[in-house]
Amino acid sequence: MGQVPFLFKQKAMTVVSGSTLRPGGLTLTESAVDICGFDHTHLVLDAGCGCGTTTRHLWERYQIRSMGTDLELKLPWDAALENPGGNRFFRPGFAQSRLPDLPFKSRVFNGIFCECVFSLIPDKLTCLAEFFRVLKTNGKLVLTDLYIPELFAAKIAPMRGLHPPTSCIDGALTMMDLIGIIESAGFKIDIIEDHTRLLKQLAGQMVFEHGSLNNFWEKVTGSICDNSLSQACRTGVLRPGYCMIIAGKYE
Repeated sequence: MGQVPFLFKQKAMTVVSGSTLRPGGLTLTESAVDICGFDHTHLVLDAGCGCGTTTRHLWERYQIRSMGTDLELKLPWDAALENPGGNRFFRPGFAQSRLPDLPFKSRVFNGIFCECVFSLIPDKLTCLAEFFRVLKTNGKLVLTDLYIPELFAAKIAPMRGLHPPTSCIDGALTMMDLIGIIESAGFKIDIIEDHTRLLKQLAGQMVFEHGSLNNFWEKVTGSICDNSLSQACRTGVLRPGYCMIIAGKYE
């Protein structure tokens, strides 16, 4: 994952985003649960779970059996959770692994959440193949992430790969490329929603809290993150979008 920092370790990030570390917090997570119809009979994976906020929320609010996986886990609570409305002996599970590798058997999950993580994965097609493998038939994949509007695609093409990745924007795809790679992995897309307003709100919070995006990023990484794509964002040459895509494994 190059030089991308573990954001759940960065106080500057958690102050503005909470433990979800993404635009909108749990808003899109809850929307996806409703759209996909996940309930207590389902087993759902939180891929790239960070500190496990989604994993825990799925269990505590919906009694969905949930598991989280990440390269480095930091769980700020007792993982032995009890819920009066569900099975008091169940606890959300956590496994340490680096995406795209998943330490699970095939066809075990009813759903996968991959929230603000996919853009950080260098081998995206292999990652999607792993998601497809571990999903049951009719299982759902929920992706929320940055994307590059087609308007800016040609402008930033020469900037790609010039520097090691330092943020989500370095691995973000255009919407058409996102659709293409998801479908090439065997998924059929059910829903695409644009939620760029949530990204703008988060950027506004960063500026309000730290004075500027430069100040924010310097606190997170120790530098102002002056690689080509990050600089393009700061100067307005690139204005990324934010979306939710829900796709199904239908066979």
